[in-house]
Amino acid sequence: MVKLIRISFLIILLILLMRCSNEINRERILLDFESDLELEQIQWKCHTLFSLSRDHTTHGERSLEMELFPSEYPGLDPKLEEKDWRGYKALCFDIYNPEEKNVQISVRIDDQKDYPEYKDRYNKSFILNQGMNQINIPLNTLVTSGIARNLTLKNIYRLLIFTSNPEKKVVLYIDYIRLI
Repeated sequence: MVKLIRISFLIILLILLMRCSNEINRERILLDFESDLELEQIQWKCHTLFSLSRDHTTHGERSLEMELFPSEYPGLDPKLEEKDWRGYKALCFDIYNPEEKNVQISVRIDDQKDYPEYKDRYNKSFILNQGMNQINIPLNTLVTSGIARNLTLKNIYRLLIFTSNPEKKVVLYIDYIRLI
């Protein structure tokens, strides 16, 4: 009887440890650009070309090559399947800048279906150095630009990664967009 209790206790302990381990390593890949199917998750716009590339990958075998031509806001506007970001700590992605000079990108995140005004959405700019850059945005910093309202992580409708009015074509490689 004592042996059975010990074995049961060890099994329960093992199950709990496995659950804790899964929670610690939990991530949700939003886009990884491993197949043409993921290109269908992108909303295509004028002045932006996308193609899968084997260059500058950080996860898997491919990245997304983005050619951003002079225009107002060329960039990536994926259709999000995962709209509930609760339970995660950060949005992360890897982005490679082959340019010799720094490139500025902006990240916009909306928690409303309608396109909210600038002041009622998350907006932040990042400077990309030449080479590989990892962007890590803690979800507890997702605050609207104007009224300082925390975004509702249960309802993330839009994620945009873009440049603003580039003077010439900019090429960037993005990979491994994920929640951690």
